[in-house]
Amino acid sequence: MNRGAGPSAGESVAVRYTRVISVVVVLIVAVWHFGYDSLILVRGWSRYEPAWAALASWLVLSAVQLAGSVLLLRGALRGPPAPLLTCVALLAGVVAVAAYPRGGAISDLSWAANTVGWFGVLLLAQRPMRELVALLACTVALTTVALGVHGELGTGEAWARLIAQSYTTAGIQLAFVLLSRELHHAARLTADAARAQADRMARRAAGEALHAERRRRYRYLRDRIAPLLRELAEGRAHPGDEGVRRASAIEAARLRRLFAETEDADHPLLHELRACADVAERRDVDVTFVCYGELPDLPVAVRRQLTDGPILALASARNTARVTVVVTAGEVTVGVVADAAADAVPRTVGSAGTSVLFDEKENLLWLESRWHLPVPRSTSASSTTTRW
Repeated sequence: MNRGAGPSAGESVAVRYTRVISVVVVLIVAVWHFGYDSLILVRGWSRYEPAWAALASWLVLSAVQLAGSVLLLRGALRGPPAPLLTCVALLAGVVAVAAYPRGGAISDLSWAANTVGWFGVLLLAQRPMRELVALLACTVALTTVALGVHGELGTGEAWARLIAQSYTTAGIQLAFVLLSRELHHAARLTADAARAQADRMARRAAGEALHAERRRRYRYLRDRIAPLLRELAEGRAHPGDEGVRRASAIEAARLRRLFAETEDADHPLLHELRACADVAERRDVDVTFVCYGELPDLPVAVRRQLTDGPILALASARNTARVTVVVTAGEVTVGVVADAAADAVPRTVGSAGTSVLFDEKENLLWLESRWHLPVPRSTSASSTTTRW
């Protein structure tokens, strides 16, 4: 599996989480500016000095909010537009604060400093934290300067009000960004941990499957190969006997097929048939292999039933054999023509949709295994012929 081909699970979660947070921030800033700020501006319109400066600041901030929201949702606020829009918002905030009447820096007329702070959350949330901290410090300084210009910093009550307002505005905005970043980081770590656990489970499942396959091979060797080897070792079977040699060739072909079933191949059926034919070639049998049509994906059990008959024919061939695989719209057929006797193939019929037919003529054995496809499929006009 190539992990570098696409984003990791953590990165995918990070992208989705960033998208959700961006939408939430856009909604907060929109409701705050177009709702709360508009209400404050209309209610105190006659008290601003001059009112047109407060209105101009509100309009500039509206334009910044719209542009920043579009860029944020498009993921384009990591570049130069973010600090540029932030500077514009800060200047608009300075103009709005300058339009406050005396005593209005912390009152029901003040709205600009808090709004600029939320604009910083909108514009700088995806940039280095120091930029947002600097902007929030500027908003606090803006209110402090306004209080100082109006001579309102001479009492402890004024400083208490300034600290309380700074905490409920800049403090909350900073906490919001810090919390969102921590949640973003936690979500990514959780997704990576889940993926790592899934990988471990997949490796464990693969190990269990490999162990089960080894046990299956061992059972096959114990049930089919071991008795033949025991008879040879005890002298009850002679290697020169034609029946013993044929039985050995059959089991060798089945063993090759068993190992071929677990190998990665484009066409498993052809791969397993070639493995069986290789055993016959080792006995100097001339094998020709022909395939017509496009092979579908076949289950292992079906491939075994399709190859059981051909294995017997190939193991019994004396000099020549021809293996033909034909795929039509309704079935897959594996045929073998070999110079072998008909008694080499037991008179059995396959199951699970597989049938076996055979005939003998002029010392040639013809055998055909068929499996009927459950769903019709188109065939390819191409064919390949391989002579081994």
